[in-house]
Amino acid sequence: MDNGNGASMRISRCLVERERRKHMKCLFTKLSSLLPIQQTKMSVPEMVDQATAYVKELQGRLEQYKGTKVQLERTCEMRKRKRMIRPILNVIDLGYNLEVNLITGLNVEFALSDFINILQEEGADILSATCHHAGDKAIYTILCQ
Repeated sequence: MDNGNGASMRISRCLVERERRKHMKCLFTKLSSLLPIQQTKMSVPEMVDQATAYVKELQGRLEQYKGTKVQLERTCEMRKRKRMIRPILNVIDLGYNLEVNLITGLNVEFALSDFINILQEEGADILSATCHHAGDKAIYTILCQ
């Protein structure tokens, strides 16, 4: 009876080992399919070495891409800040006349005619209106009575 159990255990271990080898072969095939195409057939240790090197290369690329992304985000944020110039309104009372100065960023959609219409609605007579560009700013000066 002892001899029968030993033979059955040996067969069982052989089956387990065969399944393990099949499973490992399947895993190595999947690993090989994920690597860049090779012209020659590789041994298992060569494949593992190449997979390790490839993963390290991909990690390096990922870090490089993350750095590039951070740089691009910073550049984009800086450009947004440069463009966002808050309007500045300055009104100077010159006795009978009124001088209105408005400074805006060039990116702000602003119609000088709309601003003049508002002044006229308030009863001002426009004597002159000028617009100057300085860098990324637009400076509007309106002289009214």
